Amino acid sequence: MDQLTDHAQQQFMKILSRYSEDTYFYLVRNYLGIVTTPFHKPQLTARLSQFFSQKAHRNRMLEMLDELDLVILSLLSVTGPLASEAVMDLLKGSYSYGTVLRRVANLQERLVLLTDEGNLIFNPILSDELAARCSLRPLFGEGEQQLSDSPYCGTEFIRAYLSLVAKESKATYRDEYTRLFPSFEPERLEQLFNALTQVLTQNLILTVEKKVSIDYNKAHALLRLDDHQLLCLLLCSQSSAAMKENTFSFCSDLLSYLKALTQVDTNSLKLLIRALSLKHGIAYDSEVLTNLSTWGVISLDGVWKVADVATEQPSNALLIDSDQTISYQGNRPKDDILYRFSFVEVLDRQKRYHITKESFLWALDSGLSYTEIEQYLQENSSSAMHSLLLKQLGMLNERYQAITVYDALLLNCDERTAHVVQNLPSLAEHRYKNISPTLFLMRRESEETWRQILVSAGLLVGATRSYEKIEVQKRKEALSFSLLLQGSERCRRCDLPKVNGQKPQVSPDEALKQEIELAPFTSAQKQDLLHRFQAKLILSSSQIVAQVINTAIEAGGFDYQGKVSLARQAAGRKDVALQLQLTDQELVVQALEVAYTVQREALLKVAVMPTMEVKILPISKIFLIRLVRFHVS
Repeated sequence: MDQLTDHAQQQFMKILSRYSEDTYFYLVRNYLGIVTTPFHKPQLTARLSQFFSQKAHRNRMLEMLDELDLVILSLLSVTGPLASEAVMDLLKGSYSYGTVLRRVANLQERLVLLTDEGNLIFNPILSDELAARCSLRPLFGEGEQQLSDSPYCGTEFIRAYLSLVAKESKATYRDEYTRLFPSFEPERLEQLFNALTQVLTQNLILTVEKKVSIDYNKAHALLRLDDHQLLCLLLCSQSSAAMKENTFSFCSDLLSYLKALTQVDTNSLKLLIRALSLKHGIAYDSEVLTNLSTWGVISLDGVWKVADVATEQPSNALLIDSDQTISYQGNRPKDDILYRFSFVEVLDRQKRYHITKESFLWALDSGLSYTEIEQYLQENSSSAMHSLLLKQLGMLNERYQAITVYDALLLNCDERTAHVVQNLPSLAEHRYKNISPTLFLMRRESEETWRQILVSAGLLVGATRSYEKIEVQKRKEALSFSLLLQGSERCRRCDLPKVNGQKPQVSPDEALKQEIELAPFTSAQKQDLLHRFQAKLILSSSQIVAQVINTAIEAGGFDYQGKVSLARQAAGRKDVALQLQLTDQELVVQALEVAYTVQREALLKVAVMPTMEVKILPISKIFLIRLVRFHVS
């Protein structure tokens, strides 16, 4: 055995050693045969490990996995270790509670799954082989594997949105915008526009109180994300647990799984969201589905079809027309600034922006220099295309530079103090301009900060003198934005199980069955062996020995005493459930106790799973009782 296998064996033995005595010896007797006394438990555990380490036995266990087995295993490959009750709860939309409970119990008895600290895990000896057989379908339904070309909120949309806000000087949706975004349905475009306005306003990228303004430093940081990371940020910003590290991992995994699935029905999508919520330890949020639709990640067309979210943004050359219209196809790179000095005209497969005097002045007013615009056009288009345009923009820039209007405070001081103001590094970002050696234009919004810097330098700073008092609100910094950026920058597509697995072909080993039927055993011994064979618990001829492990696992019809006996066996046991067939329904219960009426009629007090509602049932009214070992730790 190589080192990895030795480690797997040690894990296997460690987990088994923690099993309850009833469960442990049930498994030992099934796989190793009759246990004689005296026995040494660690030796028995080592023998079990050797039994399951044999390649023939491992292969047989894998060959007997059917479709429902693989659905359960694939679910655990998505969520990680999970309590059996959670598995049943997640799959109850596709299978009955009793069906999943019996199959989970069966996988535990087959030691395909082990229970470690209350959670189901893959048998360490088989973990690699089991993981290789896991797949996303049919766990999350069936469907064609083709991504949709439907539009979504990526960096291209946000640039166009910010360009439109700058042009309109407001962030209010209008029906006319549908012509700018022809690939979006009107209703979805309005939802997306309003949601984006809310997110950008919350994070102080957009201010829409009196006059709209855009914080281009924050916008630039946002647009440096790839579309996968950007959508993670947008989804997290709408989450009540937005600042939790696990929320980013959840959103990133969700987008990764959806892209792999390409399309999914509503029930499967809800299952995926719930499964990943459990994996990342966050509360299930029913609004996630709505938010995915709002941002355009999914669109409903019979089933939910997934948009082809790009992770790379290849650069494309710009085409400049004589009317100062600029167009391109594909996506611009992360640091693109076209949207800052031009207004969007259409965002479709062919994107088109238009440079106007107003758009150019907006860019200069917002802090973008003519030099930056000039360099951008020279690097992204041919000389024949940009030469005339740059001449026109250069003349506009000369006229613009002739007048400068500052909204600032005038700081007047003597020569000694002026030397301090000029040379203090901490004041540099608060100075707009030096008007003269002793006159400085200072930023109004940071007055409190630069006053404190002057006081700390030992200067006396009097009150601001003005003819009219103007109250300036200090702008609050959205602490959440930097955290959102940090979290989303770490988002990467995750490793996934393969989408489509091979259809299992389960065929019973008829030679083993025949060996049981021909064995010189009693009827009860053969019946017990055949039951375990049908339950896929017999892997080898070495298990075919003269013993009875399950004296009775079901009783029904007129076998009143058999039903009472099973009920009494299960009463008070936490590792056994009963499946009850009544005249009008099927229940899966934990038996609490068996009591008798004055007329000696047996009554079974039960807790109905999963709600654990307590009921009292006359055993004579129960058509069938089946015993299920559902929790083996």
